[in-house]
Amino acid sequence: MNPPTTLGYALLGLLHQNSASGYDLRKFFFATPMKSFSDSPGAIYPALRRLEKQGFVRSQVQDRAGLRRRRLFRITSAGQAELKRWAGLGLTRDDVVSNFKEVMLRFGFMDELLGREASASFLKSLIAELAAYVPSLRVYLDAMGENVSLSGKLALESGILQYEATLQWAKKALAAYER
Repeated sequence: MNPPTTLGYALLGLLHQNSASGYDLRKFFFATPMKSFSDSPGAIYPALRRLEKQGFVRSQVQDRAGLRRRRLFRITSAGQAELKRWAGLGLTRDDVVSNFKEVMLRFGFMDELLGREASASFLKSLIAELAAYVPSLRVYLDAMGENVSLSGKLALESGILQYEATLQWAKKALAAYER
């Protein structure tokens, strides 16, 4: 069985917090900073069906007086176990470089799934990965020389500054846990 997609984990995390219909989840994605996930019915409903087929959620049609029927989704114990497994995965350089949206999604659900100690440990790993990666980017930028356009150098510098800002945020976040 394939693990859920990032969207699937986002859905599991939200359903861990509260049972919801597909429409409720679409509205949530549309109206919150989680908007980077698709609120399209062509993404949400197939993802919910896959999660249900895998046994991570179950649904029940709910009749409501004077209103349309709706299908309410709830996370199962298997879904909770999978969500906790995913949230507790170790952090790698590739995660930081290529899957940062998922890194932050994991962190966003971590306190309620694994506790504050796990969240602080996760931040320490993130700080270590960023602190090791950013200097290598600076070395690469300095070594580019004249073979790269000004816009190429500036684009790389923008990326470096974003990583540096994330590193500063992670240190600040860790300090909040340590208080």
